Amino acid sequence: MVHLSEGSRRLDIRVTSPETQQALVQSAARYNDVYFVRLPTPHLDAMSIPLDGVGTMISSITDQLGDQATLIVFGEAVDLVHVHQAVESHLRFHLWIAVKREPLIDNERSAALKHQHVGALVYTKYDGQLHHTKTRLEYSYCPACQKTTKDYGGKKHTYHPYGTLISDVWRDISVNPEGDLSPVLERFADLFGIEQYHELHVCDLRRLLHSRRSVSKLLVENTSAPLHLESRLLHGDVLSELKALPDNSIDFAFVDPPYNLKKHYLGYADDLKISDYFTWCDAWISEVARVLRPGATFALLNIPLWAVRHFLHMGTILTYQNWIVWDALSFPVRMIMPAHYTILCFSKGIPRPLPGLTGASVDDEIFQRSSSFRSLTPLGEGYCLRSQCLAKRARIGMDDRGILSDIWWDVHRLKHNSRRVDHPCQLPPQLMYRLISLFTRPGEIVLDCFNGAGTTTLAAHQLGRRYIGIEREERYFQMATERHAEIDEGIDPFRKADRVLTTKNSPVARLKKQKYKVSKKTLQLEVRRVAQMIGHLPSRKEMIEHGDYSIHYYDDYFTSWGEVCAAARTSGMTETREETEYPEGTYSQKRLF
Repeated sequence: MVHLSEGSRRLDIRVTSPETQQALVQSAARYNDVYFVRLPTPHLDAMSIPLDGVGTMISSITDQLGDQATLIVFGEAVDLVHVHQAVESHLRFHLWIAVKREPLIDNERSAALKHQHVGALVYTKYDGQLHHTKTRLEYSYCPACQKTTKDYGGKKHTYHPYGTLISDVWRDISVNPEGDLSPVLERFADLFGIEQYHELHVCDLRRLLHSRRSVSKLLVENTSAPLHLESRLLHGDVLSELKALPDNSIDFAFVDPPYNLKKHYLGYADDLKISDYFTWCDAWISEVARVLRPGATFALLNIPLWAVRHFLHMGTILTYQNWIVWDALSFPVRMIMPAHYTILCFSKGIPRPLPGLTGASVDDEIFQRSSSFRSLTPLGEGYCLRSQCLAKRARIGMDDRGILSDIWWDVHRLKHNSRRVDHPCQLPPQLMYRLISLFTRPGEIVLDCFNGAGTTTLAAHQLGRRYIGIEREERYFQMATERHAEIDEGIDPFRKADRVLTTKNSPVARLKKQKYKVSKKTLQLEVRRVAQMIGHLPSRKEMIEHGDYSIHYYDDYFTSWGEVCAAARTSGMTETREETEYPEGTYSQKRLF
């Protein structure tokens, strides 16, 4: 796929391979450009073993870098977490970028997903927002209908004609971490092609660090007989309820905890001192590990920055399986938007072969209701979800399925209120269908100790698994209880419904439902007309003076003036494939898949 960096001048790329730590430190002294560190990648039998001393080595250069430098560290997640632990107090963290890797790494025992990504941590010595160019990815097109992968509906007039802003998941390019990194290096050279920078210095540490991985510890598998627990919802404190559960009793645990981001939960302050937050997290993580059955998986969902800290604690008591990148957001709305979540997967002792990869768990009939989603066979890259195209592909027998790896892009966050209940943070049921189908067999027991409105336990119930859900808030506990009763009555708890919602996961005020006397598209195109007439984005006062519609429509129909002006910033896009002419003075990369 092609990228476009607006106003960029590609940085010069210089590669060095220091053979001593002293040479490494000297190369970073007073360096004020973009410093890219390339770490060696482990062999297949050492994927869960970090490089010895990698954090200390990278931290040795942080004080040497100049005040305006940007540092990028490229490598495997198992190494990057230790790098971050060592440098987080010296640098400002901005992004964890997931980059698709080739070839995929397969697990011989099917005890982990195919490994398909490497990471790039981005830090700066300066405070404030990351300085970089506005970089866009060209629209992708469905190979079956030749239309854009996403159906933009009535918002085509608000999108850029070239493509969408880049996010922190780079699936459009792929690299061999031990081979040619040109696609990644050239993208960073364009991304940081701004006035303050002149060079991208690639410091290749593969020779210096190639032999620094310890021998893996031999894990002894516990073969004790499993306990049988019945399905139930528990109302109470997470630690108290977990401590009441017996050891080695849970077949799969999933946790989506509060993120300490000041969200509005009932009865819980989501703004703890960060040290107190992680002390609390470590306590319930340890309890979940205790109740987990040997060989079973514990999956923890969080933002990448917090996942680093969870990884370090989980790694002391459990065995690393996968770092799943859930590319959950549709499109970024600012320069580079953190668009993905991390799902950390650790097992208790030696991981068992995953039921979803060995045929012990199959797509339930629930998935046959959807013409696109399958839990264990995701939609292939680039295919759209338009109903007519889906029907055509099914009619002609087109194989539009892809490979289930550790990058998940086909499960989207809940966007429409008709699919929500009155809880501020809800996961899509498709995410839980996939996790439960992958890590459990029918009849096994699933634990969620922050069950909220019940998405995890409801999905388990539908898939014929037993479940235990813990929730401290009475309102959410009752909500989950009522929804489980709906399943017993043959009602889908995830159906569309006309609900009045009071909770929100956004500080932006929700507009009341209303009928539009003038469509929002018409109003936005009117703003574009006025902008072209006066030569700049109009203010509210200028729309009163020059616009053809009452200003009250803009006040009543939009949440912000930025939304009002969305169409005035661009000429709009078309959903059919067209040849793109690249503006002079910009750079591009060819599609690699």
